[in-house]
Amino acid sequence: MRIVDARAMPIDHEDVIAVTPSSVYYREKMDRTTFSLYRFDEEDGVITQLNRREYTDYGYPKLFVDGDIVYFINEVPDGEGVVKTELIAFSYKSGTEEIVTTFEKRGNSTLFWVLDHRYFLFLTAFESSDEAWLYDRVTNQRERIRDERLVGKTERFRELYLFTTTFAGVPYIVCNARLDEFDYYNALDDGRISPDDPIDHSEALLICPLEEAVEAIWDHRDELPFDDVLRLQGEGDTVQYLGENEGTLRFSAFVDSLNKEVIYDLTAPDVLHEVSVVDWGAYEPIDFTYDDISSTIFIKVDETDMHSEVIDLATGARYIDAEPFERVIGHRYLVHEYTEGLSSGVVIFDLKSEERFAYDNAYFMVIDDAILILSMSSI
Repeated sequence: MRIVDARAMPIDHEDVIAVTPSSVYYREKMDRTTFSLYRFDEEDGVITQLNRREYTDYGYPKLFVDGDIVYFINEVPDGEGVVKTELIAFSYKSGTEEIVTTFEKRGNSTLFWVLDHRYFLFLTAFESSDEAWLYDRVTNQRERIRDERLVGKTERFRELYLFTTTFAGVPYIVCNARLDEFDYYNALDDGRISPDDPIDHSEALLICPLEEAVEAIWDHRDELPFDDVLRLQGEGDTVQYLGENEGTLRFSAFVDSLNKEVIYDLTAPDVLHEVSVVDWGAYEPIDFTYDDISSTIFIKVDETDMHSEVIDLATGARYIDAEPFERVIGHRYLVHEYTEGLSSGVVIFDLKSEERFAYDNAYFMVIDDAILILSMSSI
């Protein structure tokens, strides 16, 4: 793993496509709707435009990277409310473009998810209405999705986080369904619900074979056939995604009444393998971080003028440094993010080289075995 200082590049974390040992591939927005794709070569500082034409997206311009391919949409409005939309598969290493499909709809569309290299989930918004629909690039079939849970309708006070994984060669959709507390309390304030209304406060881990989910959409079913892997019923209970650990999805489940948290690996469609149990009552944490980069929970147990101490709760490893830090990346880099007044930055201590690096007006992301330092000015 290495550190790449990309603060001079006019990009934020949503623009990054890939980082190789020699280059950074990224999207640069020309204005609010138009963008192009580029490669920055670190050795000589040369910037190369990859696309031969500019692209336009009037909605939320989301990129999906799948190997050497990046998927996005290109929109061309006709001026009367109808938008011609191209689904683009762009090979960023070769600089070649494929138009996967073209469709026309009223309003703006967003590429919401790509499943198993084949299925594309879109959201299309027009005036005060919106719809979700699925496209199959193999059969060219399209169908509206009737299960509102899949696209996180906030009227149900849910935040849904979708993931895909494979067990015994069979692809699955995994859903971390959580109570959307912001929308819930906004609804209370607006009077749309009352404190006496029955609200499902449960948080859950749901799973469904991708093929069964797709068939349910083709069959016009109102709900996809998700099964519970885990469901917590307590009002303070939470299910939290902790990233991937060697290709295996990892989650944690906190039970408020016990003040305990269990870290799980999802090793089969119906099997949660217990990695570790955290008894929060045994610690006096100053702070803690759910870390989907290292697939763990870090807790800070000591911070003085002399040193800071952080524990990796998945492994029990303890890290100590003379300066503040909150998390550890790759068992090597101690990372501290700070905000002081209107300024913010990142400080990284390399345990291997015993060097400390400070980056002002910055934040970071981890991608392709690199810690990428980005400018706060680009957000």
